[in-house]
Amino acid sequence: MKRLLLAAIFFLFFFPLCAAAQECLDCHEKYQKVDHAKVKCVACHSDAKDLPHPEKLKKPECLSCHGDAVKQHDASVHAGKGLKCKSCHNVHTPRQETKKCASCHASPAHRKLPSARKHLAELSCLGCHAKNPQGHIDVKAELKQSITRDTLDKDGNGSVDEREWKDFLVHTQSVVGDGYRIKRSYSATGNAHAVGPSAMSCNGCHVENKVFHKATLEVNARGQRIKMALDPHSVIPRLPVVDLYRLTAHGKGGVACADCHVSQKRIDDHVCAKCHDKVYNVYKGTKHAKGGAAKCTDCHDPHKVKTYRELGTSERMAVCVRCHGNYMKHHRWLPHAELHFMYLECSTCHSPRSRKGMVFNVNVDGKDGRRRLTRDDIIAAFGGTKQTKDLIDANADDRIVPSEIIPFFEDLGRTTKGTVGVEGSIAVTDIHHDYSEVQKRDKVCTTCHSNDAPFYQSMYLVLPETEGLFYMPVKGTVLAAMPSSIALNFFLLGETKARWTDIRTLVGARGEARGEIVKELGFKWIDIVGFFLSLAVLFFVCVHIVLRVVFKR
Repeated sequence: MKRLLLAAIFFLFFFPLCAAAQECLDCHEKYQKVDHAKVKCVACHSDAKDLPHPEKLKKPECLSCHGDAVKQHDASVHAGKGLKCKSCHNVHTPRQETKKCASCHASPAHRKLPSARKHLAELSCLGCHAKNPQGHIDVKAELKQSITRDTLDKDGNGSVDEREWKDFLVHTQSVVGDGYRIKRSYSATGNAHAVGPSAMSCNGCHVENKVFHKATLEVNARGQRIKMALDPHSVIPRLPVVDLYRLTAHGKGGVACADCHVSQKRIDDHVCAKCHDKVYNVYKGTKHAKGGAAKCTDCHDPHKVKTYRELGTSERMAVCVRCHGNYMKHHRWLPHAELHFMYLECSTCHSPRSRKGMVFNVNVDGKDGRRRLTRDDIIAAFGGTKQTKDLIDANADDRIVPSEIIPFFEDLGRTTKGTVGVEGSIAVTDIHHDYSEVQKRDKVCTTCHSNDAPFYQSMYLVLPETEGLFYMPVKGTVLAAMPSSIALNFFLLGETKARWTDIRTLVGARGEARGEIVKELGFKWIDIVGFFLSLAVLFFVCVHIVLRVVFKR
């Protein structure tokens, strides 16, 4: 009985619909293969329920079923161009005859798209032209040599950041050699109904990371599989923000993007050699260059705002440590190795032909710790009308004397919140790109720890300017004459003892110059006074002897 009841209900409700659909097809034979998600004719043509229906029916509205898609389309650039739903979709067979982007845009120019071929091969149209595209990156690395998770994830946070990825690439190139392969797969898509008036800008992926929020790294090293999250910017090169690029050495020099990015491939050393030919002629014959162990861009980031000269000791060391991570192990023979590496960079010893000098940075010690003196500190103390160089070198003779440097620091100390001090370190001022001549273990400390060391002949006081830093040449005698009220974190060997050159200079000086020399002498006056007292005693002894001989008493 129950089965008969269900069969009756099915017959009463569904048979009329099937009969209605069949009745439509009796006249509209060309729609025999209609496939609109099994929706019946009357679902869209609601005014054709009764047969015969009116000759002219109302146009179906997609909004009744596809509300969100219609709203997105109405706000898109396609709606502004007059395109309707049926411009892309055949409403009777949407799955079979929906148009693709290329149906209308067969050969888009993409003239303004850098590396167009590479982008078009990796990304779909909606990856750039949809309003809110979403993407994912899969990176697979195949190595012929085993590797540990620590090599990839050095900080142990479960993901690989940009710096760790670069270190991994250096490791594979220098240790594994040609026995590795890396494949990158990019997938990005978006809503075809929400196409914006313009494509995603380069900054969307290469600066702000709007599309590729996630990336996965999978390493297969001799059967060992390691899978972890990867910072998307590790495989999407960061573009320099235009405003920041203008502050770089290349930007200030007028170097345009196309001057270096001449192909789809990675920038090689020959591109750099076009401008830096003298440096490359030295470097190309070294151990680092032979066999492609290290390319120019492995050590130098051309998009950095800071030049190599502006990097601190720790920042310069970080470049070398990427490959030479166990440097402390190789310097066990060096007394106080950790202290040396606080103030010395690798090239100080490992590039013997580089020019070294003493660099004196001005620091401010406050409640939040130590920081470098900034241009804002200078403006607060002296106003912003003059450059820092002109403030400290009042007579513009390109020479600093005690009567100029001491008032400068005294005025600076009165307005700056914190203790103003000077910290000295040995830095390479002109790098020679040949690290092949590795010095032997020099256990003669006086090679550096003496007043005859070569870097004592080149001293610079680093001062902040409106743009970058200014290196003001300064003499050791001037720095040694600075008062104890200024925190001095350095000691100049030999500058507290008088030399014959000091005495000759003092005797030969005239006028104002003698006054400045007197100030420069500082504590050396103790030696000079002792020297003249010794001469006076010797003189009186000689006179006494002569008088005794002459008068025979």
